[in-house]
Amino acid sequence: MRAAYLPGLALAFVLAASALGADRARAEGNRDGAYWNRLDNAEKTDLVIGVLEGLNLSESILHIILQNEYTMCSDILTSIARQTDVFFEGLTVGRIVEGLNALYVDGKNRSIPISWGVWVVARQDKNDRTVGKFIQELRTLYR
Repeated sequence: MRAAYLPGLALAFVLAASALGADRARAEGNRDGAYWNRLDNAEKTDLVIGVLEGLNLSESILHIILQNEYTMCSDILTSIARQTDVFFEGLTVGRIVEGLNALYVDGKNRSIPISWGVWVVARQDKNDRTVGKFIQELRTLYR
């Protein structure tokens, strides 16, 4: 019976983490589209590499923690990692930089953090039909 609550619990965790991230991003006032537009191409490339390395590190740490402490969650994390891999498959750092450049041309997107922008670009690259709605949600969250 408890296993039935795990997806809802995971969603609640993600939403809470997103809200905290939004508050932190607003407080720091950087690493968004306005910041991105001030960088040169080499800095943009380095930043994207850092985001991707951070994604890999976070995924690895979560996998270790969940596998050791919450074995019921490891299947969920494995599924999320597999889905993430599908979105990023074949997507190069150069294409992510180009995609972020295009995303942040629109002034309505400039308050979206770069880390979320990378996810937008990955979803656009895979022709995700819900990416427009996702961008609207990010605009609302990060106004």
